[in-house]
Amino acid sequence: MTIVNGIASFTPPSTPVALTLGFFDGVHRGHQQLLSTLTDVARTRQATPVVLTFDSHPYRVVCPDKLPPMIMTLTQRIALFERMGIAHVIVQPFDHQFSEIPARAFVHDLLVRKIHARSIVCGYDTHFGRAREGTHTLLREMAATEGYLCDEVPPLRAGTIIVSSTAIRKAIQSGALASARALLGRPWSIWAHVVEGLGLGRQLGFPTANLDTGYLVVPASGIYAAYVHLHNATYRGVLYVGTRPTVTPDVTTRTCEVYIMDYSGDLYEEWMLVEPVQRLRDDQLFTTVDELRAQISRDVQQAKSLLQTDYVSPIIFPRHYDEVDRRHRARAR
Repeated sequence: MTIVNGIASFTPPSTPVALTLGFFDGVHRGHQQLLSTLTDVARTRQATPVVLTFDSHPYRVVCPDKLPPMIMTLTQRIALFERMGIAHVIVQPFDHQFSEIPARAFVHDLLVRKIHARSIVCGYDTHFGRAREGTHTLLREMAATEGYLCDEVPPLRAGTIIVSSTAIRKAIQSGALASARALLGRPWSIWAHVVEGLGLGRQLGFPTANLDTGYLVVPASGIYAAYVHLHNATYRGVLYVGTRPTVTPDVTTRTCEVYIMDYSGDLYEEWMLVEPVQRLRDDQLFTTVDELRAQISRDVQQAKSLLQTDYVSPIIFPRHYDEVDRRHRARAR
């Protein structure tokens, strides 16, 4: 799979292009249905499957006050596109100028003339172009005159719920990890790098790695049993999300940190994949530090009994973070 920085840098292949477009936060089961349709269409029509996505959420530009936290990083999206059999991913920088392109010009100038799309696969909620005026209806309307075939993928439901990034964010934020997993089609995970903390965990006898979650969605405050994937190995761990009320009572900003069992070493600036499995308890205030230390010890023992020593995660380790994720992180802040 090749990763292209922007539509202007894309060189169309010699074969016809089968294209889909969107932000795809979470690459959830609904997205997977769309991507599977894209690869099926490409195979049937002897075309090359191409995804056009954006380096940051469009809301960051068009309505920043409504910008939601992200389910995953750009790196994770790219890794999942690769797993789904996509040949080329175009990562388009989304800025104000790009947001003002009229929808019809978007289709004619970019999708057809520049990318050479001959098949376009779209979701029921596809939006693009100035003021989100482009929809699946417009793509079907322009298909005949622009010379491409249009395939529309209906919404996917889990019971009465439409599988969506919004539903998944709500599940994560409420600590409902099983619900998030059902909608994603795999466990939810945090792909983040380790930053320097206050060293409070070490003082308590349980050194933690402080995660820079930045623009990512964070689960409800509390304690979670979690797997930690680091250096091509999997460890058992305990994830803490909260304000540390016992040791930093005046702090209101939540922190996200993980204690890794059977691991020692300096992890600053390392990248790791943390896979929360089960919520153990709420964050809480203790009367003394000794009470807190005793409870952490019980949390670790409970997590140890829940987590398997030979666990193999269905989540894949992202490989392309060096350039694309740093660029994305810089723009997302």
